[in-house]
Amino acid sequence: MRDSPGFVSNRVLMPMINDAAARVEEGTADAETVDLVFTDCFGHAMGPLRTADLIGLDTVLDSLVVLRETTGDPRFEPTALLRDLVERGHRGRKSGRGFHTYEIR
Repeated sequence: MRDSPGFVSNRVLMPMINDAAARVEEGTADAETVDLVFTDCFGHAMGPLRTADLIGLDTVLDSLVVLRETTGDPRFEPTALLRDLVERGHRGRKSGRGFHTYEIR
């Protein structure tokens, strides 16, 4: 195996989250529908956008930016929607709002 930037998990997960966000951004589906496809059709415990909310949208954004800079791969270019959510302080579960809304305890 050869050395490359980022962990395998981030190299696979971040483009999936970014692409899921793009589907919401373009109006193909809302966040709930995107996540339901992954839980109901693929048997995932959590969809990509709920996963992003759990990680923290600011962390996802930072990861995508670093991967884009280090690999040059355009798949890692963050969507405008993701950038906008983070800019507005919607960082996912830790802020109570991201792609979904959460009760902060």
